[in-house]
Amino acid sequence: MAAANAAESLRDEASCSICLDYFKDPVMTDCGHNFCRSCITQSWEGRDTDFPCPQCRETSQQRNLRSNRQLANMTEMVKNLSQCSVRPKEENLCEEHEEKLKLFCEEDQKMICIICRESRDHRSHTVIPIKEAVQEYKEKLKMHLEPLKKDLEDLLKFTSTEEKKAEELKSETQIKRQKVESEFEELQQFLNKEKQILLSRLEEEEKKILQRIREHETQLEEQSSSLMQLISEIEEKSQQPATELLKDVKDALSRCQKMKFPVPEAVSTDLKMGFQLRYPQQLKKWIRKFGDWWMEFGRYTVNVTLDPETAYPNLVLSEDGKSVRSGNTGQNVPDTPQRFDDYFCVLGREGFTSGRHYWEVEVGDVSYWTLGVCKDSVRRKGGITLSPGEGFWTVKLWYRQICRALTSPWTQLPLSEFPRAVGILLDYEAGKVSFYDAENKSHLFTFTDTFTGKLRPFFGTNSEFPLRIRQLPAWN
Repeated sequence: MAAANAAESLRDEASCSICLDYFKDPVMTDCGHNFCRSCITQSWEGRDTDFPCPQCRETSQQRNLRSNRQLANMTEMVKNLSQCSVRPKEENLCEEHEEKLKLFCEEDQKMICIICRESRDHRSHTVIPIKEAVQEYKEKLKMHLEPLKKDLEDLLKFTSTEEKKAEELKSETQIKRQKVESEFEELQQFLNKEKQILLSRLEEEEKKILQRIREHETQLEEQSSSLMQLISEIEEKSQQPATELLKDVKDALSRCQKMKFPVPEAVSTDLKMGFQLRYPQQLKKWIRKFGDWWMEFGRYTVNVTLDPETAYPNLVLSEDGKSVRSGNTGQNVPDTPQRFDDYFCVLGREGFTSGRHYWEVEVGDVSYWTLGVCKDSVRRKGGITLSPGEGFWTVKLWYRQICRALTSPWTQLPLSEFPRAVGILLDYEAGKVSFYDAENKSHLFTFTDTFTGKLRPFFGTNSEFPLRIRQLPAWN
């Protein structure tokens, strides 16, 4: 290490303080400092008097420069010594000049040698010694390092918090899933039990009624037999001679009078089981809620699918045509007149020219979406304006911050929370397009207009998370 330091000191002594290279034709000023003749001459260029020393700044009235042959000889020896010595492996050399990289060009952000400094590429640039550059940039990096570490710490904390939320959500979802499955299993068991009870009691009622009918039949048969026997005896009595007829005639009449049968009571076949099916309270509420949903929406549900021929090239559609998301790059699809080329949107295959139609779209955590209907004849090339005047009746969520109905001008919707699923009800004859929170069926907004021509479902998104059309039962 000491030898290396000594060699370095020797090279410094044999180097010009102006060009930082080995002396070339060294000359001495009046003050005793040495420079390359060309370097000091260039430094004094344009001066006729007061020639300053570049090292100590002492001035002289004349341009007195004396050749320093001894220093020139020593410089040659130092150069030869440096060439014969083995360069340290870690020493960085200029690829072009094979000189040590001692300087740093701030404009080009690269290390250069002393020869590079005088070249046209770097002559006008700000150049500082590498040691100073290293120290300066170390301080700058240190200044940026602490905020980055803080950002990383915050990010890791946030990531940990999100992971905990995800685990809590999974756990909560699993508990709710088990609860739902348990409740429906209990409900199924209850209904099966009630079914068996109902069928059993129905069978018991049937047996009781049939038993009563058989008893009545037996009683009626006995009465009929007694009547038939009495009628036969009276007919036989009526055919007897006078002496025989009048004999015991009073007894025969008495028997006729006594043979009275009450009018038989008809057996009722009404099944009076005396109990009602004991629905759980939650089942009653569910049935009532389903009935309300059916009356307002269920009767008009339609099966909507996406039309890939209209999709913006960056949009990715599922094979079943039920979901759409934004891809990272455009797809190789034909640029047909039906395809939108400047807006992240796609239309539904289905077109409506009359009637009422309802469908639902799961938006989940999608931060940017646009949903509604539009005319089949809307412009699809270049920039488009989503407004009723241009044939669009849509509602838009803007980065989970603002929800607007795209009227002209826009109408902001004051929502306490954003829906995770949106229901769209088109009433063509009434000229209405209504939007609902599909989870609680609360009303969001209704467009009122006069419709002409075919209307189609409209879907817009630039999110990697998919919009998904719900598969609803088609009741109509």
